[in-house]
Amino acid sequence: MARSRLSERSVSQICVEPRPQGLHAVYLVETHNEQEAEILSKLFGDFSSVLQSLQLSKGKLVSYAVQLQNQDQSLLDEIESFLKKNFGFVILHRSFDHMIYDIVRELCKDSGSALSGISKCDICGKPEPFPETAISFLDKENVKLGTRLYCATCTAESARRNNKEFLRALLAADRSDFEMLNRMDFVRNRSSKKRIAFRIKSEQCATM
Repeated sequence: MARSRLSERSVSQICVEPRPQGLHAVYLVETHNEQEAEILSKLFGDFSSVLQSLQLSKGKLVSYAVQLQNQDQSLLDEIESFLKKNFGFVILHRSFDHMIYDIVRELCKDSGSALSGISKCDICGKPEPFPETAISFLDKENVKLGTRLYCATCTAESARRNNKEFLRALLAADRSDFEMLNRMDFVRNRSSKKRIAFRIKSEQCATM
Protein backbone atom coordinates (compact mmCIF):
# COMPACT_ATOMS: atom_id res chain seq x y z
CA MET A 1 0.00 0.00 0.00
CA ALA A 2 1.35 3.43 -0.98
CA ARG A 3 2.18 6.02 1.63
CA SER A 4 -0.07 9.07 1.64
CA ARG A 5 1.45 12.37 0.47
CA LEU A 6 -0.69 14.05 3.10
CA SER A 7 1.15 15.22 6.20
CA GLU A 8 -0.88 13.30 8.77
CA ARG A 9 0.72 15.25 11.62
CA SER A 10 -0.92 18.42 10.31
CA VAL A 11 -4.45 16.99 10.35
CA SER A 12 -6.67 18.36 13.11
CA GLN A 13 -10.12 17.59 11.72
CA ILE A 14 -11.60 15.03 9.32
CA CYS A 15 -14.92 15.52 7.58
CA VAL A 16 -16.94 12.77 5.92
CA GLU A 17 -19.14 14.23 3.20
CA PRO A 18 -21.90 12.06 1.67
CA ARG A 19 -22.74 13.32 -1.81
CA PRO A 20 -26.12 13.35 -3.58
CA GLN A 21 -26.67 10.30 -5.74
CA GLY A 22 -29.02 9.52 -8.62
CA LEU A 23 -29.34 7.79 -11.96
CA HIS A 24 -26.21 7.82 -14.13
CA ALA A 25 -25.96 8.01 -17.90
CA VAL A 26 -23.42 8.87 -20.60
CA TYR A 27 -24.02 10.77 -23.83
CA LEU A 28 -21.63 10.41 -26.78
CA VAL A 29 -22.01 12.90 -29.61
CA GLU A 30 -20.01 13.47 -32.78
CA THR A 31 -19.37 17.17 -33.42
CA HIS A 32 -17.88 18.99 -36.39
CA ASN A 33 -16.94 22.38 -34.98
CA GLU A 34 -16.64 24.42 -31.79
CA GLN A 35 -20.12 25.85 -32.23
CA GLU A 36 -21.67 22.40 -31.93
CA ALA A 37 -19.56 21.70 -28.84
CA GLU A 38 -20.81 24.97 -27.33
CA ILE A 39 -24.41 23.92 -27.99
CA LEU A 40 -23.79 20.76 -25.97
CA SER A 41 -22.14 22.68 -23.16
CA LYS A 42 -25.07 25.09 -22.95
CA LEU A 43 -27.58 22.24 -23.12
CA PHE A 44 -26.20 20.43 -20.09
CA GLY A 45 -25.59 23.71 -18.29
CA ASP A 46 -29.25 24.67 -18.66
CA PHE A 47 -30.28 21.55 -16.72
CA SER A 48 -27.71 21.98 -13.93
CA SER A 49 -30.40 22.39 -11.25
CA VAL A 50 -31.65 18.82 -11.77
CA LEU A 51 -28.83 17.16 -13.72
CA GLN A 52 -25.17 17.06 -12.75
CA SER A 53 -22.87 16.75 -15.74
CA LEU A 54 -19.17 16.09 -16.25
CA GLN A 55 -17.48 16.30 -19.64
CA LEU A 56 -15.55 13.13 -20.44
CA SER A 57 -14.08 14.09 -23.82
CA LYS A 58 -13.78 16.98 -26.24
CA GLY A 59 -12.92 17.34 -29.89
CA LYS A 60 -14.74 15.44 -32.60
CA LEU A 61 -16.22 13.16 -29.93
CA VAL A 62 -17.88 15.13 -27.16
CA SER A 63 -19.14 13.02 -24.29
CA TYR A 64 -20.76 13.79 -20.96
CA ALA A 65 -21.45 11.70 -17.88
CA VAL A 66 -24.61 12.88 -16.13
CA GLN A 67 -26.33 12.19 -12.85
CA LEU A 68 -30.09 12.69 -12.59
CA GLN A 69 -31.21 13.80 -9.13
CA ASN A 70 -34.60 12.07 -9.30
CA GLN A 71 -35.98 8.81 -10.63
CA ASP A 72 -37.89 10.33 -13.57
CA GLN A 73 -35.90 9.36 -16.64
CA SER A 74 -38.01 11.40 -19.05
CA LEU A 75 -35.40 14.19 -19.02
CA LEU A 76 -32.77 11.75 -20.29
CA ASP A 77 -35.12 10.81 -23.13
CA GLU A 78 -35.82 14.47 -23.95
CA ILE A 79 -32.11 15.25 -24.17
CA GLU A 80 -31.50 12.19 -26.34
CA SER A 81 -34.35 13.21 -28.66
CA PHE A 82 -32.98 16.75 -29.02
CA LEU A 83 -29.48 15.48 -29.74
CA LYS A 84 -30.62 13.00 -32.38
CA LYS A 85 -32.53 15.76 -34.17
CA ASN A 86 -29.49 18.02 -34.27
CA PHE A 87 -26.48 15.68 -34.50
CA GLY A 88 -25.72 12.75 -36.76
CA PHE A 89 -24.09 10.38 -34.26
CA VAL A 90 -25.55 10.10 -30.76
CA ILE A 91 -25.33 7.31 -28.17
CA LEU A 92 -27.08 7.28 -24.79
CA HIS A 93 -25.77 4.71 -22.31
CA ARG A 94 -27.97 4.54 -19.21
CA SER A 95 -25.24 3.97 -16.65
CA PHE A 96 -21.60 4.78 -16.04
CA ASP A 97 -19.39 1.68 -16.04
CA HIS A 98 -16.08 0.32 -17.29
CA MET A 99 -17.59 -0.69 -20.62
CA ILE A 100 -18.83 2.75 -21.63
CA TYR A 101 -15.69 4.47 -20.35
CA ASP A 102 -13.56 2.08 -22.42
CA ILE A 103 -15.74 2.88 -25.46
CA VAL A 104 -15.24 6.61 -24.90
CA ARG A 105 -11.49 6.07 -24.56
CA GLU A 106 -11.26 4.01 -27.77
CA LEU A 107 -13.43 6.44 -29.77
CA CYS A 108 -11.22 9.28 -28.59
CA LYS A 109 -8.17 7.46 -29.97
CA ASP A 110 -9.91 6.73 -33.29
CA SER A 111 -11.20 10.29 -33.73
CA GLY A 112 -8.24 12.21 -32.34
CA SER A 113 -10.38 13.58 -29.51
CA ALA A 114 -9.07 14.42 -26.05
CA LEU A 115 -10.10 12.38 -23.02
CA SER A 116 -10.75 14.67 -20.05
CA GLY A 117 -9.45 13.92 -16.60
CA ILE A 118 -11.82 12.12 -14.25
CA SER A 119 -11.62 11.34 -10.55
CA LYS A 120 -10.98 7.77 -9.41
CA CYS A 121 -12.13 5.93 -6.32
CA ASP A 122 -9.32 6.04 -3.77
CA ILE A 123 -10.08 2.48 -2.68
CA CYS A 124 -10.71 0.42 -5.83
CA GLY A 125 -9.16 2.84 -8.33
CA LYS A 126 -11.97 2.74 -10.88
CA PRO A 127 -12.99 5.95 -12.72
CA GLU A 128 -15.80 7.65 -10.85
CA PRO A 129 -17.40 10.88 -12.16
CA PHE A 130 -19.78 11.19 -9.20
CA PRO A 131 -18.18 9.80 -6.02
CA GLU A 132 -20.66 8.88 -3.31
CA THR A 133 -18.44 9.85 -0.38
CA ALA A 134 -15.57 12.27 0.18
CA ILE A 135 -13.23 12.61 3.14
CA SER A 136 -11.61 16.01 3.68
CA PHE A 137 -8.61 16.61 5.95
CA LEU A 138 -8.29 20.03 7.63
CA ASP A 139 -5.62 21.61 9.81
CA LYS A 140 -6.11 23.67 13.01
CA GLU A 141 -7.00 26.76 10.93
CA ASN A 142 -9.64 24.77 9.00
CA VAL A 143 -7.51 24.90 5.85
CA LYS A 144 -8.22 21.89 3.64
CA LEU A 145 -5.11 19.71 3.28
CA GLY A 146 -6.52 17.09 0.95
CA THR A 147 -9.56 15.08 -0.13
CA ARG A 148 -10.17 11.40 -0.81
CA LEU A 149 -13.07 10.13 -2.94
CA TYR A 150 -14.96 6.83 -2.84
CA CYS A 151 -17.41 5.16 -5.21
CA ALA A 152 -20.81 3.80 -4.21
CA THR A 153 -19.61 0.18 -4.06
CA CYS A 154 -16.65 0.89 -1.79
CA THR A 155 -18.76 3.20 0.35
CA ALA A 156 -21.31 0.40 0.85
CA GLU A 157 -18.59 -2.14 1.64
CA SER A 158 -17.18 0.20 4.30
CA ALA A 159 -20.54 0.74 6.02
CA ARG A 160 -20.42 0.15 9.78
CA ARG A 161 -22.74 0.48 12.77
CA ASN A 162 -21.74 4.10 13.46
CA ASN A 163 -20.04 7.03 11.73
CA LYS A 164 -16.73 6.73 13.57
CA GLU A 165 -16.31 3.09 12.56
CA PHE A 166 -17.37 4.03 9.02
CA LEU A 167 -14.58 6.63 8.86
CA ARG A 168 -12.02 4.15 10.18
CA ALA A 169 -13.14 1.56 7.61
CA LEU A 170 -12.68 4.05 4.76
CA LEU A 171 -9.22 5.06 5.98
CA ALA A 172 -8.20 1.42 6.41
CA ALA A 173 -9.38 0.49 2.91
CA ASP A 174 -7.90 3.56 1.19
CA ARG A 175 -5.05 2.83 -1.23
CA SER A 176 -2.89 5.31 0.68
CA ASP A 177 -1.54 4.36 4.07
CA PHE A 178 -3.43 6.27 6.76
CA GLU A 179 -2.34 3.93 9.54
CA MET A 180 -1.19 6.79 11.78
CA LEU A 181 -4.49 8.65 11.54
CA ASN A 182 -6.49 5.48 11.99
CA ARG A 183 -4.78 4.90 15.34
CA MET A 184 -5.89 8.28 16.64
CA ASP A 185 -8.99 8.89 18.74
CA PHE A 186 -11.70 10.77 16.83
CA VAL A 187 -14.14 12.99 18.68
CA ARG A 188 -17.45 13.92 17.02
CA ASN A 189 -17.52 17.61 16.16
CA ARG A 190 -20.36 19.88 15.17
CA SER A 191 -21.76 18.50 11.92
CA SER A 192 -24.38 19.35 9.34
CA LYS A 193 -26.62 17.41 6.97
CA LYS A 194 -23.90 17.68 4.32
CA ARG A 195 -20.99 16.40 6.36
CA ILE A 196 -19.97 14.43 9.46
CA ALA A 197 -17.05 16.04 11.28
CA PHE A 198 -14.50 14.60 13.71
CA ARG A 199 -11.60 16.28 15.43
CA ILE A 200 -8.47 14.55 16.59
CA LYS A 201 -7.78 14.94 20.30
CA SER A 202 -5.35 17.81 20.70
CA GLU A 203 -3.00 15.93 23.01
CA GLN A 204 -2.68 13.18 20.40
CA CYS A 205 -1.94 15.72 17.64
CA ALA A 206 0.93 17.01 19.72
CA THR A 207 2.48 13.56 20.12
CA MET A 208 2.03 12.30 16.56
